[in-house]
Amino acid sequence: MSPDRGHQPLDSIRDGMDAPAATNTTLENTPLLFDRQSPGYTDLDNGVNTTKNRNNPGPSDSNGCRVRHGHGTGEEHGDLDEAYNARQSNPRQEQRLTTTSPQASSAKHRLWDTISKRLVFLQRDESERSPLEKDLVRRLDVFLLTFGCISQGRYLDQTNISSAYVSGMKEDLQLNGNELNYFLTFFSISYCLMLIPSQVIITYVRPSYWLPGLEIGWGFVTALIAFAQNAHQVYALRVLLGLFESSAWPGMMTLFMYWYTPLELAKRMGFYHSCQALGSMMSGALQVAVLESLEGKWGLRGWRWLFIMNGLLTLLIGFTGFFLIPDYPRSPNPRCLKASPPQTFSSCSSTPSSLSFGWLTPAHIQAAEDRLKRHGRTDSKKITWRAAKRTFRLWISYFIPALYVASVLAPYGYNYFNLFLKELKDKDGRPRWSVEQVNAIPIAGNAVNVVFVWLWAILSDLLQTRWTLLVAQGVIGLIPCIIMSIWTSHPDTTPVSAAYASYFMTYMSLGTAPLIMSWLSDILPQDSEARTLIVGYSIAGVYAILTWSQVLIWPASQAPYYHYAWQVSIVLWILVIIMCWMLNIIDVRILLPDRLAAKNRASRQGLLSPTETPDAESE
Repeated sequence: MSPDRGHQPLDSIRDGMDAPAATNTTLENTPLLFDRQSPGYTDLDNGVNTTKNRNNPGPSDSNGCRVRHGHGTGEEHGDLDEAYNARQSNPRQEQRLTTTSPQASSAKHRLWDTISKRLVFLQRDESERSPLEKDLVRRLDVFLLTFGCISQGRYLDQTNISSAYVSGMKEDLQLNGNELNYFLTFFSISYCLMLIPSQVIITYVRPSYWLPGLEIGWGFVTALIAFAQNAHQVYALRVLLGLFESSAWPGMMTLFMYWYTPLELAKRMGFYHSCQALGSMMSGALQVAVLESLEGKWGLRGWRWLFIMNGLLTLLIGFTGFFLIPDYPRSPNPRCLKASPPQTFSSCSSTPSSLSFGWLTPAHIQAAEDRLKRHGRTDSKKITWRAAKRTFRLWISYFIPALYVASVLAPYGYNYFNLFLKELKDKDGRPRWSVEQVNAIPIAGNAVNVVFVWLWAILSDLLQTRWTLLVAQGVIGLIPCIIMSIWTSHPDTTPVSAAYASYFMTYMSLGTAPLIMSWLSDILPQDSEARTLIVGYSIAGVYAILTWSQVLIWPASQAPYYHYAWQVSIVLWILVIIMCWMLNIIDVRILLPDRLAAKNRASRQGLLSPTETPDAESE
């Protein structure tokens, strides 16, 4: 074999497995602004070389990244060369390059050429998806995504603790210390302990049983908080609440990875994630309504009615989950399937054919399986000890959780916006804001959160970049942290309006989670066990730190003049920016060739549609 078509192992960078890896492979002129426009990232959705490379001449990828191969031998690296050579042999691209070369001489056309290669939505042809596939995505949005978004109302019981605390709970239960922080601590301990076991259980028990069952459980527990008479009873109920909520958010995120493609995933994760803010908005608005209409009704304070109503709503949503969660493409939920002749279920023989209701047909299920194959992804697998040990050895199993933890904790001060408003005093020492205003003002902040989470997620899928938008949020998040560090140290000389503006600006940087999880799905398309566990590691890491850090960093007794909380946030945002830059370099320069080779193998095996083969181009 020719000496320029080989590979050598890179054990120091790769995942700890004995898989061969390409060495002496450099990507020249790799852009650090738009990371994923090289073919290995976007081709996870549309093939090794689709219309996203239509402006790409010669041996460059869509970012102008030329691939040079070093010495050695290996079939896997040969697969990468075949994909690489296929990209060069497209006569249409050569003809287009010759035709447009006069215009490319001007700076204006060169700039547009550079931009258009990165704006995937300008080149993507919707005809690449069949009508059946489009119908499948619409149904997933209407049923699965809608259930996920509505079920995010469970975050009412997280935000309700803070809302209730400033609306009479503090006085009724005689909470005079850091009990509010301990409520979060006890919740976080049980949440963290149960999260990873829940991620394992969800691969053995159908999600359509496990997730709704947990939601019904936390609905009961949430309603019971309304009848607590002291802090110790609330501590016990918060422990139970953490156990029931442990698999909700990571479980839904994991399901999205099996049903949506890379060009669809970040938007859906963003919409789902933004419903946390919608839940917080509902909490504030509901609290105001309850205080005005149900205060004292049947001898119960308004904050108690809030937990009762939240619990009843959660119970109702939980029961709908038995019919709206589709489980996995290769083992669909029978209650979601329409009736069909028995022979049509040859790929899923355990599914009964006598059902007369449902929102998915066997054709939809087959289309979902084809999408998994087409994009180089695997369906759900049961997590075994072997898979767990293998995941434990992956470097990405530590990098992604560390990045996620830092990005979640950096803007965490927004959770105490209402406490900030409650503790502000005027010159006479009286509260500056009423109880109703303390609950109503943060609603505007959550509205900002919703808008920007959608904006970051949509841009991520349109531009097919994750890291640049994460860095942008890091830069935005640094600004309010710096301002608040100054205000808390010099409140007499710094206008309070700067603090108000900083809190609202913090809500603009809360869209990191969907992008990080989408990035994880892009990096590990064929390792469903590792993806499921790493999602669990990431969220468990957050709550493991929250169990002790909030009492030290954001103690309620220091509000609103926290001693060093905002300074810690500055350090975390800087860490996020550095880690995103590092992961982008590793992903583009080292992990990308493997995804190209795997996609090329899938193409040769006939798993890709005609529009997704390496030398095809949409008109």
